[in-house]
Amino acid sequence: MVLSLTTRKCEPDITVVELAGRITLGRESSQIEVNVVKLLNEGEKNLVIDLSRVDYIDSTGIGIIAYCFGKVTQFNARCRVSGAQGLVMDLFKITRLDSVIQFFPDVESACESLRS
Repeated sequence: MVLSLTTRKCEPDITVVELAGRITLGRESSQIEVNVVKLLNEGEKNLVIDLSRVDYIDSTGIGIIAYCFGKVTQFNARCRVSGAQGLVMDLFKITRLDSVIQFFPDVESACESLRS
């Protein structure tokens, strides 16, 4: 499945970036970075990256999520990642990014974390 990306508001001050498919080397995956930077430039301060419908991620995808997290930090904003499971979550654990990025089982709990 090709990567698809949609954004929606979880609450007035929380934006969810929903990803579905495969995050791998290629043109589609670069749109994640572009979209996140665009949201930050528009003044968004709380983002949730939802990986619940991502069925595969490679090292490029891991790098993209890490880059986005870094950009969010540069903009003095906050980011949570939700829904990572199976191989996707295993790769974040292997790279130890799970100790840097906050992961949540679902969008609702990630949004709850941003509310506090």
